[in-house]
Amino acid sequence: MFKKSLFFFLVFFLTKNLFAENSATLRAIDRTTGRSFELNVPVNEEVNFSKLSINVKYCYQNPINMEIENYAYIIIKDLQSDQYIFKGWMFSSTPSLNSLEHPINDIWLLKCN
Repeated sequence: MFKKSLFFFLVFFLTKNLFAENSATLRAIDRTTGRSFELNVPVNEEVNFSKLSINVKYCYQNPINMEIENYAYIIIKDLQSDQYIFKGWMFSSTPSLNSLEHPINDIWLLKCN
C-alpha cells in the first residue's frame, strides 16, 4: 500500500511540475499614454508596472498535442491604495474572460515561457 501511495504521489508531483513554466508574458496597456507593453514576469517574483505590483504564482501551458492554452494565477496589487485589485486565473485564449480592467491599466496573459 505504501508503494502505491508513493507512486501516485510521485506521478502527481512530476506531472504537476512537468508543464509549469518559469515566467509569464503579459500585455499591459497604460491608458493615460495609450502605450502597450509586454512584461516578462518571473514566477513568484513581484514586478512593478505603473502603480501596480504584479505577482505570477503559477503559469502553465498545455502539452503540444492538445489545444494551445496558457493559464496563470496572478495577483495584482494597487500600490497607491495598498489593496489587492485582482486575484485569479487568466487564460491566454480568452483574455476577456478574466482580465484586469483598471481605470488606468489593462493587463492580460499572452503566454507562459
